Amino acid sequence: MAVKLDWQLKEGVATRWNFGVILIVLFSFPLVLRTTHALPTPAGKTGVLRFTIVVGVFLWTCFALAWIGIRKQGKVGPRDLMGMSWTHWKWIVRDLSISALLLAAMAVIGNASNVWLAKFHGNSSGYRAVTAPQSLVEASAFLLVALSAGFVEEFLFRGYLQRQFQAFCGNVPLASALQVLVFAQGHLYQGVIRLVPVVLVGALLTGVALWRRSLIPGMIAHGLGDSLVALSFFARHI
Repeated sequence: MAVKLDWQLKEGVATRWNFGVILIVLFSFPLVLRTTHALPTPAGKTGVLRFTIVVGVFLWTCFALAWIGIRKQGKVGPRDLMGMSWTHWKWIVRDLSISALLLAAMAVIGNASNVWLAKFHGNSSGYRAVTAPQSLVEASAFLLVALSAGFVEEFLFRGYLQRQFQAFCGNVPLASALQVLVFAQGHLYQGVIRLVPVVLVGALLTGVALWRRSLIPGMIAHGLGDSLVALSFFARHI
């Protein structure tokens, strides 16, 4: 596996300074959650709305930083980075079909992890509290953030970071591994053991993005997968 480091990121979609700033911001996410007290406790699930606001602002801040960096560099447009190619109905059907398969695979990973890793999930009580909205307002806010996460996280990780890490190390598998690791650390608030399915899902989404040269199927599947908690609330209460 040949690795050729390029600290200048000559083939990158943004400058090394933009890349560094985004990495610092992404790694600060656990600190942001702690300092804003955004994670509710199991005893009182009153922080779900705060969590969604904090996460939503954080996601779109990261997106804005990446967008600015890409536009300033000018080598590739955001649309090209996403692999937008919906100029024919067959391509739309193709992407929707891949998204459905992706969503099913993500569900299998999630259900399997719940079964086989259940005895370790005691350290993820904060995450379980977050994913249980208690009102229509909380469920609506959670849905908006979930859909935002599907779009923004795929753009950031499978798009921006994947291309930047490839420019840095000159090796697609290594770049993919680095990108998935950064993606996983952003989910530490869920509990360490839950990083196992996060890494598996991240690797799956990366593989599909590289295979199809498009972020669209992953964006759709990721957004819908994250939305299931809110959608289940609506199904029970509406």
